[in-house]
Amino acid sequence: MQSGIGQKKYNNFTMVRLAATIFVFAGHMGVLLGMQPPLFGSFPVHELGVGILFLISGYLITMSWLSDPHPIRYGIRRFFRLWPPFAVMILIMVFIAGPLLSDLGIRGYFQSGYKAYLLNLRFFIVYIQPGVFSTLPYANTTNGSLWTMPVEAFLYILTPFLLTVLRVKCRSRKSFCITAVLTALCVGLDLYLRIGCPDARVVFYGTDWIAAYHLAVFYMIGILYTYQEAKAHLNLQIGCGAMCLLLITQFSAGWLQCTLLYLILPYAVFSFVFAAKPVFSGLERMPEISYGIYLYGFFFQQLIISLGQRYGISLSYSEALALSGLLTVAAALLSCFLVERPALRFSRWLTRKALTKGGQKQYTEANKRE
Repeated sequence: MQSGIGQKKYNNFTMVRLAATIFVFAGHMGVLLGMQPPLFGSFPVHELGVGILFLISGYLITMSWLSDPHPIRYGIRRFFRLWPPFAVMILIMVFIAGPLLSDLGIRGYFQSGYKAYLLNLRFFIVYIQPGVFSTLPYANTTNGSLWTMPVEAFLYILTPFLLTVLRVKCRSRKSFCITAVLTALCVGLDLYLRIGCPDARVVFYGTDWIAAYHLAVFYMIGILYTYQEAKAHLNLQIGCGAMCLLLITQFSAGWLQCTLLYLILPYAVFSFVFAAKPVFSGLERMPEISYGIYLYGFFFQQLIISLGQRYGISLSYSEALALSGLLTVAAALLSCFLVERPALRFSRWLTRKALTKGGQKQYTEANKRE
């Protein structure tokens, strides 16, 4: 497997991203139906799914920056990858889904505080739309997945500064050791917060930054795996065996479970990503729908539950999962072709405009990672 920056890669990143998004979708289905979500060991699968998404995001965003460490081009790529699909979804929720689904009726909806939902456009997360999903088991929440969006945006901004301080670009052993120590300290603090202060919350700008920190730790581990010193020991068979260990120890003390999670899950994920024969690498040529599934899945799950409640239809977990899944995939495909791909093309056009003299090679390699 080629691992140098700028070399052509074949890997399973697309498969892992899609699988993690499906984990989030499956876990949310249980929560929204008011039942126990599916578990892997003692961990809800939707929490693992979000952790995996941030894990691979830490890796890919770092590699993108290292390929082209130009602040303007980096900012353009990150903005047009994250915000346009998100903004379109918010506008659809406010001006189409909201008035059609609100118990207040169309006129009552637009006479209420519907504009508050537009605060999401600047990453101040608002979950409630007037009269929408007010009688469901998970009431007054149009899209609970939105809380991770400001966390992702913040990490995008933080990454160039962090990588510069850690001197990740030089790829030296000293840099690796410093990054490894910092990652270990982040994990240690997170274990303290999870076990010692499980109910702690620090809310700022509409976001619980204790919960955000849990995801940032996965992101930091993803940065660590950009070093060859970390990737050199990856082995898919060992990774599979380690995941079995995580299952076997599911009834152990909480601190042990969380420690094993941070040690085993990233190792297993990256072992699969960089497997010697990445049989899922062909998915790179397929439409990228994982972001769309993440954006729209929660809403369509709530919609199916709401329709079932309205017409007196009792849906099982599998039935609700299948019906909402079909709608979500359709929305994700539309988002991919009508929003994400045009935004990506516009992003590439802007980054070409922002090229500095001699920067064409770095630009090309960075765009390969988008």
